Amino acid sequence: MEAKDVKIIKQYDRHLIIKIIAALLFTIGFALVYFAFLINFEMDIDWTRDKQVAKWGKGMSGFLFFSVIAFGLGINLMKRKLIIFDLSKKRYKSEFYIGPFHWGNWYSFSDLKRIGIFKNTKDIFELNIWFTNKRYVQFEKFHDYEDALAEARYVAEILELEILDASDPRNPVLLE
Repeated sequence: MEAKDVKIIKQYDRHLIIKIIAALLFTIGFALVYFAFLINFEMDIDWTRDKQVAKWGKGMSGFLFFSVIAFGLGINLMKRKLIIFDLSKKRYKSEFYIGPFHWGNWYSFSDLKRIGIFKNTKDIFELNIWFTNKRYVQFEKFHDYEDALAEARYVAEILELEILDASDPRNPVLLE
């Protein structure tokens, strides 16, 4: 696999305020888990009595539930998407990452065709990378058309593809 055969496309980084909110959510999640264990070890529970165990379980469930919610929201805010195209083997990998942790799968494709900008029913612009066999991979969603167009030009420059602006479904335009 040579470097010229591999093309990597990354999403833009998150804004600083989003990173701060995610860090706060992770901190809250860790604090809730810590307090759950702290309370667990400081309580004098007789494990042979069902009422005390039930009371302990009710107290722990709130801490653990909200810690899972905090971790889930933090992960959702911090995850980013990366698409790796291996043009020599005709495959791509749609990968998500949070810091050093990456996960994703390889998929095969016939050939790359174009980059498409589409406006869905919720007035959100979707950026898709189309293949010749009418399959596509959704890369990103935008609320602003200018942001979607800038990202489409960035992806089109890397993959050397044309851009189809279908934000108006009745009048699609092929951009240079």
